Amino acid sequence: MKKRFSSIIIVILLAGGILFAGGEKKELVQSLTQKLAEIKKEVGFPGATLAVVLPGGKEISLALGLADKEKGIPMKPGDRMFTGSVGKTFAAATALQLIEEKKLSLSDKVSKYFKNSKWYDRIPNAPHLTVDMLMHHTSGIPRHVFAREFLNQLPKDPAKTWKPEELLSFIFDKKPVHEAGKGWAYSDTNFIILGMIIEKVTGNIFYKEAQKRLLTPLKLDKTSPAVGREHPGLVSGYTGKEPFGLPEKTASDGKYVIDPQFEWTGGGFVTNSLDLARWAKALYGGDVLKKATRANMLKPLDYNSGKPGKTGYGLGVQVWDSPYGLVYGHGGIFPGYQTYMVYLPKYDLALSIQINSDRTRLAKAKDLYNYFTGFFPILVNHIKTE
Repeated sequence: MKKRFSSIIIVILLAGGILFAGGEKKELVQSLTQKLAEIKKEVGFPGATLAVVLPGGKEISLALGLADKEKGIPMKPGDRMFTGSVGKTFAAATALQLIEEKKLSLSDKVSKYFKNSKWYDRIPNAPHLTVDMLMHHTSGIPRHVFAREFLNQLPKDPAKTWKPEELLSFIFDKKPVHEAGKGWAYSDTNFIILGMIIEKVTGNIFYKEAQKRLLTPLKLDKTSPAVGREHPGLVSGYTGKEPFGLPEKTASDGKYVIDPQFEWTGGGFVTNSLDLARWAKALYGGDVLKKATRANMLKPLDYNSGKPGKTGYGLGVQVWDSPYGLVYGHGGIFPGYQTYMVYLPKYDLALSIQINSDRTRLAKAKDLYNYFTGFFPILVNHIKTE
């Protein structure tokens, strides 16, 4: 059995383009794959990809399971999936760069950017909203994606291109979740409004701005906008009792069942695990942002009170504690897929994982924490012994 498992690892090494080989490194890849296989067995999913960027820039990219259950196609390390809310990190980084350039401020009233918009006053808490509240999710704005009217309309026109104002219309005149700045409630709608502000400030389409500022400089060439139904390298996704009324198999042969464009700055990208691991390291440990800006981004607000805490939500970043120190990152779910990326600053270590199913316990934050930390001792021990 051991000999058979080792031969599988060699295949993964060759297929994944691992940047190093040899007994010690092969053991690391084998340990990571074995841990991923244990998670697969316990929580159940068709396939997954995992990528790591170690101190010094060495990279690991591996895959496990199936990219398409019906056709028996194996998952490959470079396969792509939707990021879900992990895409918010690109919108947050773009906004924070604009703040560095003094084209935007966290203290700006949101109303400043929509003076001539007749609909703006229909946004819950409209007079009191600030850019900071949008990015921290302390605005009290409810989530448009779970509005019954939106859920009913989405599957009726799978090719529809949604305008931001159309998405916002589903929360017009709704009761706020809490007073502006006096609580915490996650809402994709916050980042839709942030995206609109980014476009007003730059005079550019958000995706072009993100490409220019982030994707091109960092050579994240496997990351692209989630616009249109066809995406090269997109693996089949599998969903369950999700609210959007989609079939169980959400993609086949690189074509998604609907146009995912509606997610936009609430997520809005398709990528692979290695690009995400590189992005996590660049964002949280690199020079994408100035040191002071990054420090401000990483100051979390408590998930319950919305007040400063050791862990919680920063400016487009999730912060939690672990036996290996604080962890920065973000998770995301899009029908048929789950994506997570994390960075351990104490060890300059980035890790990402993508799964082609949203029907697992990994969708719950507590379980995500427990499973993700299973990779930490493997990687930290390797770093300490190098």
